Amino acid sequence: MTFETRLMTTLGGAVLCAGLSMGAAGTASAHNVLNVSEAPAGHLFPMVLNVNHGCKGAPVTAARLQVPDGITDAKANDKVGWKIEYKMKELETPIMFHGREVSEVIGEIVWTKIGDPVPSDGWASFEFRGTIPKDVGRVMHFKNITVCGDDKTDPYVDMPEQALDVNDPEFAKKAWAFMTATPGPAPMVIVREPAKKQYPWEWTPEQIRGDAPSQEAMAR
Repeated sequence: MTFETRLMTTLGGAVLCAGLSMGAAGTASAHNVLNVSEAPAGHLFPMVLNVNHGCKGAPVTAARLQVPDGITDAKANDKVGWKIEYKMKELETPIMFHGREVSEVIGEIVWTKIGDPVPSDGWASFEFRGTIPKDVGRVMHFKNITVCGDDKTDPYVDMPEQALDVNDPEFAKKAWAFMTATPGPAPMVIVREPAKKQYPWEWTPEQIRGDAPSQEAMAR
């Protein structure tokens, strides 16, 4: 199964899962969710955080997203009517990035509304991107918080009691249990092996010609 096919299959399940878990929570019309549930390892990949409502009747004034460890180049797309702020985090061990040593990376993205807030029954989307770690099979959680003024928040920061393992035969059951056990689960994204690397200069000759079997062979 190709990454693209698997992605569409997982997305369909994720939508169903989100809808049912929201019914179980019974307190909100929708969770905060990402637009994807899988991402290709090693690719610079865009994602969207969807904030689907305010905080128990209060309008939305800001959104905060914690960048998972391993994504070292996160950046938000410019959004009209919103101020974007980055909060940095120190790395335990410096890394080389674009030919230079880096000791801190973006650890959190904050979008703050300029002017009138988003109505409580409205919704807002926030696009960002980052290079996905090469840890195929890893389950990344994107903790986020909806902010409604100075004293109200709607957090989606809860984590599973035990780390989810995609190789576990009961992964789907455990993921479902996690999504329905709390009203504020942190959205998750599974790192998958892509059909090929992101850029044409990284492809094999067969991939360049388009005749690699199912385009599944990775450029090594």
